[in-house]
Parts: sequence; C-alpha cells; structure tokens
Amino acid sequence: MEHDQFLFVNVHSPQWLLYVSVLLIAVFFRFSRLMTVRNLDLVLMLSLSTALVVSAASRTLDAVDARLSQPILQNDHASESMVADSDVSSVEILNPLHRWSSILVLALSALVILRLMFDESLTRRPRLEQNLNQAGLTFLLIPAFCILMMGVFLKEPPRRNLAAVESGVALLQQKESAPRDAERPQPPTPTETIVAATVTKVAELSGRVDKSQVQSDQEQSPMEALIARILVVLAHTTVVLGLLFIGRRHFCSVQLGVSMCVLYLLLPCTAYNVHELSHVVPGACLTWAFASYRRPAVAGILLGLACGTLFFAVFLLPLWAVFYGRKGSLRFGLSLGAVAGLVLLTLALTSESTDSFISKLVMAANWTAYRLFDAASPMPRTAIGHVFLRTTLAALFFVMLVAMTVIPRKRNLENLLANSTALIVAAQLWYPEDVGSYVLWYLPLLLLVVFRPRLDRFVPPEDFETPAASRLPEQHAQQSSGTLSRMTLYN
Repeated sequence: MEHDQFLFVNVHSPQWLLYVSVLLIAVFFRFSRLMTVRNLDLVLMLSLSTALVVSAASRTLDAVDARLSQPILQNDHASESMVADSDVSSVEILNPLHRWSSILVLALSALVILRLMFDESLTRRPRLEQNLNQAGLTFLLIPAFCILMMGVFLKEPPRRNLAAVESGVALLQQKESAPRDAERPQPPTPTETIVAATVTKVAELSGRVDKSQVQSDQEQSPMEALIARILVVLAHTTVVLGLLFIGRRHFCSVQLGVSMCVLYLLLPCTAYNVHELSHVVPGACLTWAFASYRRPAVAGILLGLACGTLFFAVFLLPLWAVFYGRKGSLRFGLSLGAVAGLVLLTLALTSESTDSFISKLVMAANWTAYRLFDAASPMPRTAIGHVFLRTTLAALFFVMLVAMTVIPRKRNLENLLANSTALIVAAQLWYPEDVGSYVLWYLPLLLLVVFRPRLDRFVPPEDFETPAASRLPEQHAQQSSGTLSRMTLYN
C-alpha cells in the first residue's frame, strides 16, 4: 500500500479527500456568483480527481488482498474456509466500489470533453478573483510544492522510473538496455531515456556522482534511486514553471499563474500519482509547447518529445499543423523530424542487433496499446473494458479529430488549447489500460482552459507576418489582450 501513502496519510482515505476538497472550495469557489462556469469547472475537476483516486485505490486494495490470500489458502480446511470467506467479503466490497468509481471516471471524462467542445462558445470570460489574494496564494504554493516533492523522496521510486535511469545509463555507455528481472513493467519511453541520460550526465559532470555508482549491469544503487526521484521533481517543476510562464506572458496575470499552480498541486490525483514519471512528463512537454506556440520549431520539438512518451500525442500533430498554416507547419514538421531522428538514434545506441532495435521501436511507438480487437483487451472486473464500448468511443474520437482538423474555424490559441485538451481526454476513453485514469496527461492544459481570459487575438505567427494593414503587431495584440482582460466590462 505504499503507492497510496502521501507522507503519513492515505491519499484515498475519505478524511483526507474531504479536507482537500474543503480547502479547494474555500480558495477557488466563488460564493458570490454561484452559477458561473468557473464554479462548475472546479466541481468537475474535483469530482473527477476524487473518483480517480477512489477507483485506483480500490483496484490496488483488491490486488493486494488477492496476493495475500494465495499462500494462506494452503493451510488447513478451517483457516482456508475462514480466509476464503473474508476474501469473498472483501471482493464483494471492493469490486462494486471499483466498478462504480470507474464508471464515474468515464462519465466525468465525457463531461470534460463536452465542456471543452463548447469552450469556443463561451465568449464572455469573467476575470474572477480567487478568495485568497496573490500573497496568500503564493504562500500556499510554496509549502504545497515542498510537501509534494518531499513525498517523492520519502517513497520508493517505481520500477518504471528506475528502468528509465537504467536505460539512460545504457544510452551513455552505448550498451544494450535490458531489464534485470522478468517482472519489469513496460520499458521506459525514449523521452524518459533521453531525460534520464541528461540528468545522469549532469550529475557525473558535477563531480558528486562517480560512474561506478551508476552501472547498468550491477544491482540497483542508491544513486539510481536518487536520480529517479530527481527526475520526478524536475518534471513537476517544469509543469509549475510552465503554468507560471503562461499566466504571466499570455494571460497577463501572475495571480492566475499562481492559482493554476496551487490547484494543480492540491488536487488529489496529483498527490496520488506524484511519483509516476510517465504521468507527468507528457503534461510538462505539452504545457511548454503552448507556452512556446509563437515558435513553431520549439513547439515541434516539445510535441515530438511528448510523442516520445506516449502514442496519444501523435493525434495532436494534424491539429497543430493546421493551426500553423503553410509556412509555420514546415518549421513545425522539420523540428518533429529532428526529434524523430534523435529517438531513432537513442534506440539504435541501446540495441545490440537489428532484431532488438525493431523490437524496441515497436514498443516505443506503443501503437499496440490502442488495439481494439484482441482477446486480452476486455478489462477484468470492470464495467468499461468491453470491446464494443471501446470501439464506439474510438469511432467518436476519430470523428472529433477529423472535424477539428478539416472543418474551417478560427485559428487562435484558445481554440487550439481547447481542442488539444479534448483530444487527449477522448484518447483515454478507448485506452485499454486504466481507462480515463491518466488525468495528469491533460490536467495542466485543462487548468489553462479553465483560468484563461480571451485569447482570440493570439493567432499563429504566420498571420503576423502578412503585410495586410488590418493585422496588428504582435506586441500591440498581446498588450490589447492583456488590457481587455483587466477591464471591468470584461467581467
């Protein structure tokens, strides 16, 4: 149950969930204007995060009880019947909880998609201040971040994080990166390998780490565990800095940036998956892709790194290419090609043979995770793993993707942000593993949608390069957007 421990508190406990919910409502809920979109968004995010924690915790408890009951069943008949009765009772309690919480996660995810699809019609974006001023929010941000990162160092790093460090060391040594044991989970993605290799190399150059302390052919060393924890801290720090940057630069409000960071750190789903590197890295890459949307080459690199973590990010590429237009999409595509070449080079340097390279390439793409017709695709003891439901959701997803890329619409940052977030949420609904549970993939983007002012003046860089007299200069356009967000009429 170490996965459920946050410092010395069970993240899935009703008391902790209640305390966090009361705190978030006290800080962000607008009691003077109950029927506002901001309040509905807060309730939706809080409900989804709580349902996710309950669903994941019940599944973990059920798996632990099943493993603990197996060796005891070898005793006498009396103890066997007693354990069997207790195991049946626990399954009867936990399975319905997991089933209904999973259905609730699916339903709330569908509501999030509907909210994002209608985001374009919400032309009035009230600038609602939080119940806590900027100084109080900043004070809350610092201990929330420190406590969250302290939890990362107090927990044992997951095996996948350690596998990323081992793969990074193998990349530096140009050796085959093979798992040490048969229980190794899904191998680390190329992006995780590249980041781990970079952090390991920096640690070696600093002189505090000896190369002999991080050897891929030895048993796990304390330095590998430390680097695995540092990777997670850096990923969360990247997300927080990205939200602060967008709040200051694009939203023209430091207070909004701090508010988004506080809500990101205090939501229960963040604390539950705080140590999972694979949950945080995609969100970090996508956050800075939006922060750098004015530079297609930089955005292409960041989206390429996101594609190097999970296959779902590939579905965003057509949407971004249409956003950038003819000139911007060329620079965007070239940067994507450069990242793809780097990924192939990474896989080649950690492969001893052609067969190993091809095998790693297939696993890195992870396209088989989205297979629909497979005997193993139905999820056991869940109500949302049926193949027909996943097929229907996949069809709806591709209809959304085609509609967002083919139907002409205004090309601005607010449409790109809402559509990208909706695609990421929809991609999870037909994901065969833990449907809808990867909230941290899109949580930073969802916060940007919830807190953003009007961003219709933030258009692709191609539009600013045209000599038409009707176009505003970039500096004047951003200044106008920031000025309008502060006007009383804007409320």
